[in-house]
Amino acid sequence: MRAIVTYPPTGGLELVNVPQEAGNGVLVRTLYTGICGTDKELVLGRLKFARPQKGHALILGHEALGRVVDPGDSGSFKNGDLVVPMVRRPGGCRMCRMGRQDYCEDGDFVEAGIRGKDGFMRDEFFEEENFLVKVDESTIGKLAVLTEPLKNAMKIREIFRFMESRVKWNCDDSTLECRNIYVFGTGTEGLLISSVFKTMGMNVIAVNRHPLDEGIISFLDRNGIGYLDTSSETLESRVKREKMDAAVDAVGAMDVFKGITDNIQRNGIVILFGTNGQLPSSQYDIIGEIVDKNLSICGSVDGAKIHYNEAVEFIENYGKRFGLESIITGVYEPEDLDIFTKKEKGEIKKVIKWS
Repeated sequence: MRAIVTYPPTGGLELVNVPQEAGNGVLVRTLYTGICGTDKELVLGRLKFARPQKGHALILGHEALGRVVDPGDSGSFKNGDLVVPMVRRPGGCRMCRMGRQDYCEDGDFVEAGIRGKDGFMRDEFFEEENFLVKVDESTIGKLAVLTEPLKNAMKIREIFRFMESRVKWNCDDSTLECRNIYVFGTGTEGLLISSVFKTMGMNVIAVNRHPLDEGIISFLDRNGIGYLDTSSETLESRVKREKMDAAVDAVGAMDVFKGITDNIQRNGIVILFGTNGQLPSSQYDIIGEIVDKNLSICGSVDGAKIHYNEAVEFIENYGKRFGLESIITGVYEPEDLDIFTKKEKGEIKKVIKWS
């Protein structure tokens, strides 16, 4: 069968023929796989924690949608079911045993298509039923390929709800309509995070360093999400008009974090998701701002099965209303390997169609 592989930690990219794995569990035929920044970093050899499951090659792909072709002994799935596989698999720590491998305590986990486990960029794969999430084809269909990135936004929402309990965050009318949250990054994750917070009743401002493509502006306008291009207006200027009560950093650059801590309101909430482009923290006096403003700051990575289920529910309820289909800007064949290294005009999310 066909598979797209890389060779961690050095990178590279090939479409190869590999034998069908021998395995138990549910046999799934891959329909679509999404490409994200992590895949591109793997191909470029920039993720030093990446490792193959065995040998030298790692099958890529952690965002996937497939169809059950043989449920095996599963009592939860039948032939034809549409399913999304989970990415992170538990180790043996207390949190992993509780099904919260997203809070793994010792790092003894594997992640499909990233570290220690082959991913889903192949024609078929076997999967344990516990790590499959069923989706309704009639209401979601191809949009379910967004489940994996969207589950990250659902975990961020969970963290936010916990952190807002630190102080009374509700407005005088009991809503969150007086609160502004700035989401840094307008890629797939940034747009999905912005969408989730919009449904919570907050005023959302999406922030980018560069002028936004028309497709992104159209998505934001459609959903009543504000936006800021910091190449034409400074963050400081915007915050004077619309205060920053909370922020999500889906970029991961230290200067973005500095901009947040400098401009956020006292008792603000900051959730860090992106991990790219770090600069030495010694360049900035950030600790003083964090302490003086009484900020709540938390990192977020991955998600649990509950977040996958919440992501599916979100797509069912808001997929059409928010126009989530517009986030998928290109559908390609497995042979089109240059999509991993070339950025198309107006690109948001690229997906590969397998069958």
